[in-house]
Amino acid sequence: MIQIKQLYIVILVLAINLVIIENIGLSYSQTSKSNSSDFDIKVPTNSLNLSKPVYQAIISSFFTSQNISSKPFTVTKEFVLEKGVMKNIGNVTNNMTFINTYFPDGSIQAKGNGVIKTKDGQMINWISSDIGTFKNKGYTFEGIVLFNSTNNQKLAFLNNKIGIYKESPEIHRTLWLIQ
Repeated sequence: MIQIKQLYIVILVLAINLVIIENIGLSYSQTSKSNSSDFDIKVPTNSLNLSKPVYQAIISSFFTSQNISSKPFTVTKEFVLEKGVMKNIGNVTNNMTFINTYFPDGSIQAKGNGVIKTKDGQMINWISSDIGTFKNKGYTFEGIVLFNSTNNQKLAFLNNKIGIYKESPEIHRTLWLIQ
């Protein structure tokens, strides 16, 4: 059951990747022409306004990496702390742990978890599934994030929400809500 969920998340991440590859300003709707009349019918579709992220990392600090396995693929556990800005909240920290599997083609499959914390101590936990690919200047990571529930008032808007994120050598982690 867990492997099926992970496969679903990876497929969703890849599908989202097809939509947002190198394009951070996508928002769309669809209009179709009716065959039976001369007027346009607006058909609403889902849209993802990527110009309005909910979270933007400012600084990332890599702490340490532990080798977990070397066969059949290298697997590491990495610890990272980000300082970022969250919409309608301000400055936050994001304490993250990733289990990374390195594949021969240079890609990385990662499973992450972490805690976002506000300046006054309110927190929300999250888990993620991520894909890293090597581009000309370094690794670009894209992933899907599931937020847990919290009783903390400031972060309650994230309760059980799903988000996607992208991070590249040029742009720190940026996260958008999709649900």
